[in-house]
Amino acid sequence: MRRFIIIAGCLVVAFLIGIVALVVLDDPQAQVAAVRTRFEQIPNVRLTYISDLTKQASQVITADIEVSGKGQMSFTGLSTSSFGSSSRIHLSGIGPYGFRMRRLVGTQQAYGYDIDVGATSPIPAARQLGITSVQSAVAHYDELLALVAHWPVTTNEWPSGWPAKTGEWSKTSGEEIHFADLPRGDYYFCLKR
Repeated sequence: MRRFIIIAGCLVVAFLIGIVALVVLDDPQAQVAAVRTRFEQIPNVRLTYISDLTKQASQVITADIEVSGKGQMSFTGLSTSSFGSSSRIHLSGIGPYGFRMRRLVGTQQAYGYDIDVGATSPIPAARQLGITSVQSAVAHYDELLALVAHWPVTTNEWPSGWPAKTGEWSKTSGEEIHFADLPRGDYYFCLKR
């Protein structure tokens, strides 16, 4: 009987610790504060904007930074793991550029305003940089800016004439650059001013 009470007590304590951890980890203000703290620890970086998850429908943390002597960078999809070892680092802007993306996987189409510059990026030149954290993206500012500087620029929301026919995914237009990342899909990027 004594073993049963000890085991039951341990289970109750473990359950309570799990509940407390879920509440703390799921606290939007705590998540944003943790990401803010990580940015403040990066030398030569000034945080100019960070999203407030309590005042927006999206639960995605975005941030804009100023890199001393370089320029601006914007990130999305941030968490504390973005500052450790992550295979995906979502860059939504660098210097004067923002991004527009469309992706096709099978028959599913997705749209976005960022590029993945991490180790699993569909962009071969980005993969070669070996970026695994926000800090390494900051360290590769010049290389990332050079990587995208030659991409097509558009002021249109989406390429004109797309899709070419109902149900058809168009090939690269003059407004986009294409990266095939099969079997994960086809990616189409351009710069957005």
